[in-house]
Amino acid sequence: MIYLIDDNQNNQRERLGKSFVDDGVFNGYLTSIEKLEKPAQASNVSHLAFLKDAKCILLHATTEDYDKEKESFLEGSRTNAINIKELISQEGDLIPLAIFSNGVDVNEPIYFPDKAPNYISAINKNLFYEHLWDFVENYKNSGLIELRILAWGKNFRAKEVSKSANILLEALAFRNGSDSFKISELSGEQQVLKAFVETSFPDTHWLDFLHDLGDNPISINDFRNKINQIIESFLKYGKNIRSWK
Repeated sequence: MIYLIDDNQNNQRERLGKSFVDDGVFNGYLTSIEKLEKPAQASNVSHLAFLKDAKCILLHATTEDYDKEKESFLEGSRTNAINIKELISQEGDLIPLAIFSNGVDVNEPIYFPDKAPNYISAINKNLFYEHLWDFVENYKNSGLIELRILAWGKNFRAKEVSKSANILLEALAFRNGSDSFKISELSGEQQVLKAFVETSFPDTHWLDFLHDLGDNPISINDFRNKINQIIESFLKYGKNIRSWK
């Protein structure tokens, strides 16, 4: 189960046009929780024990604690939000965690999948809800938690490939287009090239690719064209349909 913790004050989801959360479209896969009572002691997390079985926690950073007797949120009180982040999930170390807030740059989530694949430390709230459907649908269909969908959308591989491609193209920026070179000359960018190849050609082993093309000269222009065609394929189809040869 994916747990969405968002106090949703002022019916923000409805204003964002994301009523599918409250309509139960993903019942059995996504549970939304708006009210968590403040514990008597700040360190008490017994009432949050149900989250320890979560497949993923999606947390609104400024979710306020709730006073059941007063039937109101406690302004500025964020004990539960802090405990979920630091004690229950331990910033993704125990349970995958994504933290969303209005105070984050809309275009760039703070997420480093190479170092912490299970932790989005900050993502803009509007962007989060824009990607939420695809994220939960992927979990429903595959059983996998793929935070890259939350961060960059279902076509996240296009972003990864474009990043690698830019590094490779910059390495050859000052070379004449008609010049020939060998792929093996990109020794300083080998890890970037490896990531590019493995994402673009998932059925091709990296070492086989390197062996087949490493010593065969290719013009700078041909290399650039192949790279750009692969990027275009990802942007259009969400995957690479081009061959290298």
